[in-house]
Amino acid sequence: MLLIIIFLCAFLLFTYYYMLRGTVFGVQPNKGDYSGFFILYQILMYIVPSSIFLNLFEISDFWVAFKVEQDSVFVISLLILFCMISYYFFIAIFTRLFPLYCKLNDLPYTSKLKNAVTFNRLSLLACLFLICIAYFIFGIGHSFSTALAGDVSVSGLRHELTERKEARVIKHLFIFIIPLLTAVLASPAYKKLKVEKTISLIVLVFIASWAGSKGPLLIVFIVFLISHATFNQIRLTFKSILKLVVFIGLILYLVYWVVLVQYAHLDNISLFMDYFYQRVFVAQMIGVYEQFNLWLHDYNYIWHGIPFASNFVDYPQYHKDLMLISEGRSDPGSIGIKNTLFIAEAYGMGGWYLLLLSPMITAFNFCLSFVWLTYLLNKVAFHNFEFTKRVVAISLFSYIGVTGGFSDLMLFKVTIMVTILISPFISLVSLISKLKK
Repeated sequence: MLLIIIFLCAFLLFTYYYMLRGTVFGVQPNKGDYSGFFILYQILMYIVPSSIFLNLFEISDFWVAFKVEQDSVFVISLLILFCMISYYFFIAIFTRLFPLYCKLNDLPYTSKLKNAVTFNRLSLLACLFLICIAYFIFGIGHSFSTALAGDVSVSGLRHELTERKEARVIKHLFIFIIPLLTAVLASPAYKKLKVEKTISLIVLVFIASWAGSKGPLLIVFIVFLISHATFNQIRLTFKSILKLVVFIGLILYLVYWVVLVQYAHLDNISLFMDYFYQRVFVAQMIGVYEQFNLWLHDYNYIWHGIPFASNFVDYPQYHKDLMLISEGRSDPGSIGIKNTLFIAEAYGMGGWYLLLLSPMITAFNFCLSFVWLTYLLNKVAFHNFEFTKRVVAISLFSYIGVTGGFSDLMLFKVTIMVTILISPFISLVSLISKLKK
């Protein structure tokens, strides 16, 4: 059974590489282009490891697994891998509908990249201004700095933020703008601005750590690396692989340091490694296995996929219900949400019919979201089409992923949210540009 899983994992990688190469969703190390890195990242970090680990070891070995029967693991793994192969097949089809946007062309380095620098400068200033407003008007400090300066739990500070509406808005603004700013910062736009680039990167790390979450900080470092490699067309050689190994080591050290701020008892390296591989390689996908043991199904879950429906309808949320039921929780206000693959929430909303359609629906919405956001940012902010395509492919899809659930992309909910939240930043750039004329 394990051999079948390994074969399908290899076939999944084969499907991804050969169906999507030459497009913005692919990765071509031989040409120094990694614009589709985060799609490959999801395969290598979540889907393949979880499928192999869960079939290699007993389910009882994983403390992140709840309500999963050992006999169900193999069949669910097959379902996941078949659906992911279908998903990448449909992406390959839909990229043919938008060849102008999805096909990779040579990247022209023109003076128009000055618009990207202007965008970053104004956005960084706007983010710092928001941090000042949060502190002086709302009394909300910088969570990570506060946790480091005093004997305060960063997880407790993060929980306090979720209870304040203004803090949630600022947090989401930062989450959606940070990958964009990072990608531009690593691009040729800052080739002659090395001092400003260094200062801006420090400021960006400060902004990313405001809410005390590990995710935005890691995104800064990963997006910076991938953007730098793509824009400089760095091909994989022994020297570049060696540098990559060193960088990954630094990232792991950063993760270790950040985790210790939140969980001091993991100072033992063996405890940390157990925490790391279970939280990263298994926990991001375990919700799928729990779903197909619990079989949650309620047509009211579909409301969560309709943009702004929460303002008018009080509906149950699939990912919260899954966490409550699978982990035996009783207080919805004290938990977050459980990540799953898109097929789990699709089944929860519409049963097997919607599950079977979900790879096609998710792939189409994924491609169309890319097209729309590329058009918007190119038209208003960057004015360099090939540059914008790579920035959008690398940055925006760092948080529009298949493990976020089906409701994120079913009716473009995340895409609409991204558009709304980045609009103040691109509007500011547009206004400044018009005033200069």
